[in-house]
Amino acid sequence: MQTASPKTYYPIVILDKQKDSIVATGTVFMERKFIRNLGDCGHIEDIAVDKNVQGKGLGKRIIQALTGISDAAGAYKTILDCSEDNQPFYVKCGYKHAGVEMAKYNVPSSH
Repeated sequence: MQTASPKTYYPIVILDKQKDSIVATGTVFMERKFIRNLGDCGHIEDIAVDKNVQGKGLGKRIIQALTGISDAAGAYKTILDCSEDNQPFYVKCGYKHAGVEMAKYNVPSSH
């Protein structure tokens, strides 16, 4: 029986050394897919770039680095979910529309 790899979660941050603060971040995690002969699928999540530094290519660098990590790990694909407003950015990064995301949120009761 194969188990999950210990190397499944890869966060990246870009720091502004002068301000000692994080200005961009993102994560890729690897999921082993049973229906793909236990092949790995990379999931990019939590991409964020400080509004004060947007437009300087940091988001693209984060996506390139995370995609590179996923590729190096042998993923058969790398996926991400985004809002419609952000689709043009991800298309510029080499991603394409591939379906519809569905979600069920577990919101605490107000009672």
